[in-house]
Amino acid sequence: MAIDFEDGGIGEFLAAAGTGLFGALPCHAIAPAARPIEAADPDEALHAAASRMWWKQVGALAVVAEGALVGSLSEDDLLRVSAGRLAALGAVDEVEPELPIWDELLGALRVGDAMSPHHELPRAAASSTMLEGVEQIAAPGSGGTRSRHLWLVSETGGIERVISIRDIARYLTRLYDGEFPGASFAAPAELAMASRLGAAVLDLPIGAVRERLALGSKPVVVSFDASGGETVRRMWQDGRGYAMALLSDGAPLGICTRRDLLRALRHPYAKLGDLRAARLMTLRVKTVTDVDTLCGLFKLMAIEGCRHMPLVDEEDRVQCVISMWDVAALLTRRPGRTR
Repeated sequence: MAIDFEDGGIGEFLAAAGTGLFGALPCHAIAPAARPIEAADPDEALHAAASRMWWKQVGALAVVAEGALVGSLSEDDLLRVSAGRLAALGAVDEVEPELPIWDELLGALRVGDAMSPHHELPRAAASSTMLEGVEQIAAPGSGGTRSRHLWLVSETGGIERVISIRDIARYLTRLYDGEFPGASFAAPAELAMASRLGAAVLDLPIGAVRERLALGSKPVVVSFDASGGETVRRMWQDGRGYAMALLSDGAPLGICTRRDLLRALRHPYAKLGDLRAARLMTLRVKTVTDVDTLCGLFKLMAIEGCRHMPLVDEEDRVQCVISMWDVAALLTRRPGRTR
C-alpha cells in the first residue's frame, strides 16, 4: 500500500485508514461484555466515589439516576474541581500544605457537583460504528479536555457497556498481532482489509508521522519540589492532565498524572501537602523515540496503560509528549495539523 510521503499525504492516508479500521466495526465488538460498570448516585459523597474509583481501578464512574445515565465522574473531573477550589483560595503557593483536602477543600461536594453532565459525554448506541466513537473520544470537550470513555446507551438512556480509549489501543494491537476475533466483522473481507490497514499504520515510525503532522505537544513542566497547589494547577493547565519534572539536561525525572492524583485523594485524611510533586509523581518514566513505531506506542498504551508518552531525542531530552488522544485523532476524519 503506497503512501505519498513526499506530498504530505500521510494525514490523508491515516484518516482513510481509520475509516477502514473502524467504519465496519460495531462499538459492542470491542466493549468488554464481562466488564462491570461502576456507578454512582449524584448525591453520593465525592470522597466515597473517588475512593471507590481507586480501589476498583476504574477511570470513571457512570452517574445514574432512575436507571438512566445523567453524567460521569472521571479522574479529569476530580482534577478540574481540585484546581478550581485551589484557585478560589488565591495564590496556590501560599495555601497551607496541612490543609485537609476532604474537610476544607472538597469535603462538602457531592458527585453531582463534580461530574461531567450527560450532554457533554461521548455516547453511542452499541450497534453504531467505532468510527463515530473514536471521533467523539478524540474531539476536545468544552473545557479543552478529552474524555477517555465512550458510553454505550440504550434507547431509554440505560448503560449497556463502556469503552475506554485503552480498549481502542488494545483492539489495534490485537488486530496487528492477528488475535482479534474475526467474527466481530460482518464479512471476512472486512477483517482482511482492517488487518492490512492496521499493519500499514502501526508499522509507521513515529518520526515519519511527526515530520508531516503535528503529533504531541510541548511538555507541561513542574519543579520536583513544587507545592501541592502548584502541581495541581500545572496538571490542569491547558487541560493536559499531567505535569513532568525534568533533570537539568532535559531528561525526564518523573510525571504526575490524573491517576496519581486519584491515588492521593483516596485517603480520607489526605492533606494538600500530599499532592506536592515529589510525593505525587511516578518516577522511572517510560519514553519513546522517533525511531519507534506506532505499534510500540499503542502497545505501551494498551498493555501498560500509559496515557502520556514523552518522546526523547538521542540525548534522552524530552522533545514532546504524545497523549492517547493525539494518536487516536490521527485515525479520524478530523483534519490533521500539518507542519
